[in-house]
Amino acid sequence: MGNLGVNISRIGVAIVLLSVGFFKFTPTEAGWIFIDVSNSPILSWLYKLGSRQFVSNIIGAIEIITAILILFSFKNQKAALMGGIFGTITFLITLSFFFTTPAAVDATDKIMGMEHLSVFDDWCFAPNAFILKDIVFFGVCLQLAVENW
Repeated sequence: MGNLGVNISRIGVAIVLLSVGFFKFTPTEAGWIFIDVSNSPILSWLYKLGSRQFVSNIIGAIEIITAILILFSFKNQKAALMGGIFGTITFLITLSFFFTTPAAVDATDKIMGMEHLSVFDDWCFAPNAFILKDIVFFGVCLQLAVENW
């Protein structure tokens, strides 16, 4: 029971990665991630290899593999280490989108100024605000990697 919270956190990260990983195989998600990925100095080169869907599929496959490794981490130390490393890298990259996607910070400034109060005008208050959850996911994966180094 001592590790209950840690175990739930790891399972939660794996569920989210599986969910978003499978969603990456849809044209909708391929379109949604384009602005983030195309403005990323780390990932933008992927579009030279193929279409939006191709790049989204690659990212989705990596997320699914990472999730599976995290789930196997309960029984296999190598899976734990690899899942932790892959997750740490994944969430560092997604956190970087907050700084590399144009207008992400400007939109957040509007929220802080209460200029934009209706969630029904846009699907989200600010582009990339959803990425802030990845701070927690980054921590969970980093801890998994460190514990199994």
